[in-house]
Amino acid sequence: KVDHRADIFSFGAVLYEMLTGRRAFRGESAADTLSAVLKEDPPSLSESNRTVAPSLERLVLHCLEKNPAARFHSASDLAFAIEALSGATAASGEQATPTHALAGRGVRRRELIAWGVAGAALVAALLSLVLPLLRRAPQEAPAAATRFLITQPGKGEVVGPPVISPDGRRVALVVRDVAGKQSLWLRPLDALDAQPLAGTEAGGLPFWSPDGRSIGFIAAGKLKKIDVSGGSAQTLSDAISVGGAWNRDGVIVFSRSSTEGLYRIPAAGGTPEPLTTLDKTRNEYVHAWPYFLPDGRHFLYVAGTSPREKSAIFLGSLDSKPPRLLLNVESSVAYAPPGYLLYALEGTLVARPFDADRLELTGEAVPVVRQIGFTMGNARAHFSVSETGTLLYRSNTAAADTQLVWFARAGKQLDTVGAAGHYSDIRLSPDGKRVAFQRLDTEKGASDIWLIELARGTTSRLTFDPANDGDGVWSPDGGRIVFSSMREGLPNLYQKLSSGAGGEELLLKTEDAKFANDWSPDGRHVLYNAMSRQSFDLWVLPLFGERRPEPFLRTDFQEVSGRFSPDGRWIAYVSDESGRFEVYVQSFPASGGKWQVSNGGGASPRWRRDGRELFYLSADGKLMAVEVDGSSDTFESGVPGPLFEPRVGAISGDSPYDVAADGRRFLVKVLVEENAPAPITVVLNWTTDLKR
Repeated sequence: KVDHRADIFSFGAVLYEMLTGRRAFRGESAADTLSAVLKEDPPSLSESNRTVAPSLERLVLHCLEKNPAARFHSASDLAFAIEALSGATAASGEQATPTHALAGRGVRRRELIAWGVAGAALVAALLSLVLPLLRRAPQEAPAAATRFLITQPGKGEVVGPPVISPDGRRVALVVRDVAGKQSLWLRPLDALDAQPLAGTEAGGLPFWSPDGRSIGFIAAGKLKKIDVSGGSAQTLSDAISVGGAWNRDGVIVFSRSSTEGLYRIPAAGGTPEPLTTLDKTRNEYVHAWPYFLPDGRHFLYVAGTSPREKSAIFLGSLDSKPPRLLLNVESSVAYAPPGYLLYALEGTLVARPFDADRLELTGEAVPVVRQIGFTMGNARAHFSVSETGTLLYRSNTAAADTQLVWFARAGKQLDTVGAAGHYSDIRLSPDGKRVAFQRLDTEKGASDIWLIELARGTTSRLTFDPANDGDGVWSPDGGRIVFSSMREGLPNLYQKLSSGAGGEELLLKTEDAKFANDWSPDGRHVLYNAMSRQSFDLWVLPLFGERRPEPFLRTDFQEVSGRFSPDGRWIAYVSDESGRFEVYVQSFPASGGKWQVSNGGGASPRWRRDGRELFYLSADGKLMAVEVDGSSDTFESGVPGPLFEPRVGAISGDSPYDVAADGRRFLVKVLVEENAPAPITVVLNWTTDLKR
């Protein structure tokens, strides 16, 4: 802690430079100089000034002791020691010197002492005048809040909220280019442009280290970190994350998946350890968006529940203390000095007084920003705040962001389907007459499965539960749809008649999160993803006999997006076993044979109806086609070739497109280009507005 002994150290450094003409601590850079202050002793004063008496040198070095307890205890003690030097003579035994030289040295010594005492007196006088002004300044003339906008970088689009560094100097942005490629960019607030951060390709969900020198992020199912000054990214752990936080002791708390509690891991690397546990009595299905408080031991996080009414912000601890509920609010949260919690409440960013020492709320919420941006699917409010009083946010945009569009094989746009909306998981019916999709209700914050009859263009809703329903999969005859629902907490599998008649039947309920992938052509098996052991595996649910689930692929890697071939003999899927996601094919039932289809990254595989061609999305956003032959006991595939760029945006786990039976037309969920992206607003000294 800084106290009066730091001033004694500073006085010693000034006096050293006055006596020698050089600084006591110096280096080639600021970091080197700081290291010298902490670890090195200054060169002997006599090396630069042979006239300096040993007693004066001892006094200076006594001021510059590394240990504050070893310095002079007070300015009075220091002044007394300086005065005592004026009476020192050769009789003290310090040095045998001729009388005339001693007289000259005494003059110089008295001059140095006089200058030193005068300098100290001047500094004290200035501090006596300035410090009261500094203490009164915030009350008498607070700095006004200043606002400006950050523009979109080049032809790219900022995805999600920006994240400002703790010192308020730089902003980390997730930028997606026109081809759908995504990476992290850095924008200094004192610069006009943002620049890409090499080594963060496919990265997202950034969070800063406390010193602002590094960024943690998620890319290709991995938790990574990178030095913002350059270098390669370091992989720390598997993660399909919903946020991370980094404290001053080098501990990272992160959400390893979207269906479990938080983990901790050393920032230098190591083994992740569970930190929080889902409370099944509250139907919690995820702990997300951790944020450290100033003490570095306590952190905030949001616990998502199904239904959403019980979602809340909790106070957690690294010291194995049970979490404590703070607020019944579904929103990401941040702490901002001098003592506020920032979170979204009914579409408004609010600040609520909070005592970080007592870990208690101390007042009512005050509105800060109306119509704050908010992602319903993961409860993330679109704001970020620094320790220095800078707030960044994105406003809410009511415009729909996607449109269903038919494309020809060469990429020509043919027709649109339905109105613009928030679409995902696009599935054409087996007869090609209907399309099932998941649509988000932005007002209620929940998704349901909807159907469109393509010939008439009529839209109907299939599911109505307040919880999230999605991942709809058609039965081979088109009469039923299997889907995932969070109505009982973790996603379970249900089925319903595609006509909408009757109720919904629970097919499978387990302790793992489950997401429907496909239905076998013979109608006997449902292929689904199960989230277990911090990874996605592929399982099959027999629809006959005891209906006991069986693993199809269960490894330490991520296996997702499984699709049965039209003859039911093969399953195409995506795995990251090579270090990046690629498309593979295995026989069904699994016999041990495996064939890689994609080259250079792949996602979202689809079969042509005759089984002679596979389609997938490449890492750079192109729709790829490859001829395949699975007529024998071995699987053969040709060289993949690009068809067109469907503009699906960031490639995620959903189904952003489907293919017609003949492979000549593609129904794609594309980004609506005419929607202007929400601006990024920067507010300096944001707390000033709270005092009006």
